[in-house]
Amino acid sequence: MKAIRRNQAVRRGVAIIEFALVAPIFFITVLGLVEIGRACMVTQLLTEAARRGCRAGVIEGTSSSSIQQAASDFLTGVGINGETADVYVNDAPAGNSNVQGMPAYTEITVVVSVPISNVTWTPLRFVNNGLSGQYTMRRE
Repeated sequence: MKAIRRNQAVRRGVAIIEFALVAPIFFITVLGLVEIGRACMVTQLLTEAARRGCRAGVIEGTSSSSIQQAASDFLTGVGINGETADVYVNDAPAGNSNVQGMPAYTEITVVVSVPISNVTWTPLRFVNNGLSGQYTMRRE
C-alpha cells in the first residue's frame, strides 16, 4: 500500500514539472495568435480609413486636411487613436499635399499607418514596424 501512495506522489510531482515546462510555451503561442488576429483586424480598419479618406479626396474642391480628418474620424470611431495615425496622400504627408489643384481623373492614393505599439493588447512588442492600409481612386 505504501508503494502505491509513493508512486502517486511521484506522479503528481512529475505532472507539476511537466505543466511548468509546457504552460509558458502554450500561453505565449495563444497570445501570439491573439496579436496576429488583432494585427489583421487593425490592418483592415486602416484600409477602410484610407478608403474613406480617399473617397473624401476625389470630390472636386476637397482639401488634404479633409482627407486626414475623414480617416482620423473613422479610426477614432473604431477605437484607434486617430491622432497618432499618419496619413499620406500620393506619397506626401496629408498636410503637405496639394489635392485641390489636381486635374480630374488623376489617381489619388491615400495611405494610413499607425505604430504597432498604439494598437497592441499585449506587452509583446517585438515588431518595431507599423501597420498600414492603402486605397487608390480617381478624382471626379
